[in-house]
Amino acid sequence: MIRLFITLPVIVALIIFAACNQAPVELSWLQWKWTSSPGVLALLVAALLYATGSASVWVVVLRQMRRARRAEQEVRALRARLPENDTGAARAPGLTSAPASSPMVKAYEAEQATAAASPVATEPAVVTPPAITAEKPPGA
Repeated sequence: MIRLFITLPVIVALIIFAACNQAPVELSWLQWKWTSSPGVLALLVAALLYATGSASVWVVVLRQMRRARRAEQEVRALRARLPENDTGAARAPGLTSAPASSPMVKAYEAEQATAAASPVATEPAVVTPPAITAEKPPGA
C-alpha cells in the first residue's frame, strides 16, 4: 500500500509532463539522432527503469524461495531421522521443547509424583501490599 502512495504521484507527474510536452524535439545520443517529444521519452525511460527494478526484485524473491524450499527439505529430512520412541512420548506441559530423556523432564516428573503422593498440599502464600496513606500537601 505504501508503494502505491509513492508510485501514484510519480505516474501522475509523468503523465502531466508527457501531456504538456508534445512538441517534437531532435534528440541525439552519441551518433544516433531521432525526433521525439520529451514527454514520450520520459514515459519510455520510466517504463524501462520500472521493468529493470521489477526484474531485480524478482531475482531476489526467487533466491529467497529457493532458500525456503531447501530449508523445508532439511526440516523434513531431520524429522524423518527422529527416533520413533521420542516423537510419541508424553511430555510435561511446561517442558514441551525438552527431549523426553532430559534430566529436567525426569526431575519435573519426580517432583510431580512426590507432590501427588503427599497428603498435605501447600498453598502459595498471599502477600498483601501495605496500605497507602494519603498525606496532606504542605501549606494546606
